[in-house]
Amino acid sequence: GTAPAAGLVFQATENYVRVSNFCQLFGGYPAYAYFLTGLPADLNDLYQQAYDDGARIHANSWGSAQAGVYTSNSAQTDSFIWNNPDMTITFSAGNDGADANNNGVVDNDSIGSPATAKNVITVGASENDRPDDFPCDTSLTYTSNDAYQSGQTCNSMGGTNNLGTAGSRWGFTAEPLNSDLSAGNAEQMAPFSSRGPTDDGRIKPDIVAPGTWILSTFSPLYPQGYGTQTNPQNGAFQYDGWGMPYNSYYKYMGGTSMSNPIAAGAATVVRDYFQKAHSHNASAALVKASLINSAVDLLDENNDGSNDNDYPIPNVHEGWGRINVDKATDGSLVWVDNTTGLNTGNNTTYQYNVSTAGQPFKVTLVWSDYPSTESASQNLVNNLNLVVTAPGGTVYRGNVFNNGWSQAGGSSDNVNNVENVYIQSAAAGTWTVQIVGQNVPQGPQPFALIVDGTFGAPP
Repeated sequence: GTAPAAGLVFQATENYVRVSNFCQLFGGYPAYAYFLTGLPADLNDLYQQAYDDGARIHANSWGSAQAGVYTSNSAQTDSFIWNNPDMTITFSAGNDGADANNNGVVDNDSIGSPATAKNVITVGASENDRPDDFPCDTSLTYTSNDAYQSGQTCNSMGGTNNLGTAGSRWGFTAEPLNSDLSAGNAEQMAPFSSRGPTDDGRIKPDIVAPGTWILSTFSPLYPQGYGTQTNPQNGAFQYDGWGMPYNSYYKYMGGTSMSNPIAAGAATVVRDYFQKAHSHNASAALVKASLINSAVDLLDENNDGSNDNDYPIPNVHEGWGRINVDKATDGSLVWVDNTTGLNTGNNTTYQYNVSTAGQPFKVTLVWSDYPSTESASQNLVNNLNLVVTAPGGTVYRGNVFNNGWSQAGGSSDNVNNVENVYIQSAAAGTWTVQIVGQNVPQGPQPFALIVDGTFGAPP
């Protein structure tokens, strides 16, 4: 996995239940099915159980299709992180990406809930980069349950799964999506991945990770082709995943339910880095800031086959980019994990000496905000602002971007609890980073800061 030897706390929330006659009649549901009926009414209870058992990263590949709405589940999740600032919670963005207007670009506004929460790491899905090497087990003689491979066996496909396209697999009809392969280009987004922003305008997803044709573990319970016993609840074999299984231990899966655990594993590695390299219990804000600051801007977000960066960061497709665990943990990032916090009117200043001109200088501010309410039109409660001043006096404000890099001027961001200033070609000299307590009604507000650049001796 992404975080080998990590300890796990497993919480089962899905039950096999009878579906109401109404849902059968009007929703097309079967009489019995598996649903997340094991979730508590208050998600704080879910997170607390794992927290008490020692977990500090909580991965959630579930949610409801709320199209960017901040729900009570979002508020409960934000509340838990506010009260337990060292608990990093990740959520899959959802698989509701669509092109309703048929213009060949995936539409905005499909992030699910609780992925709309402010303090979580919301994870979208990019493509797997393997070019066309997805072998299946040739000992399996039954025909594939994958609709795209219907009627074929592993042998009839030549021992390799057919990847399919966004058109054949997910029904996208307009180009370039229709003919885009479902894997093979790490610079592309998975078209099904839910897009931002949230309804109050926040940037989501936060980051993306590979989410197509991911090798995932195959349960030894009820596997077709490796045993004859079916699930006594429904008389069926377990889900084969995408295509035909790799072997009796691994099958291919996809969706933001796959990209999310990859990102959660990355968060675990980042947290482990701070523990081992710095003897520091990293806050959720610091883990999130590390993954965002080190993320890589995708070059083909619209899947047109050209690495032309039509949608530079930040954008509704990838947020701040694809995770880069190596960069997040290579020791090059300078960090602050402030637990004292700021109140309204307070500010704190840091200075960094850039020793080599012409290199990128990147500053990321993240804070775990006080929970909002589901009826609020704007969900940011405690508003901090990031202000970065160049050696020559030019001022850059958080999240004022053009073509993937910060531009001078603009207004302070009063919507997001993630703010970035990315300078493409920094001047040598002393750069000043100021965190401003603009409006903090529920203070003091702690924060985390990550700075990446070419540094000399402190000024």
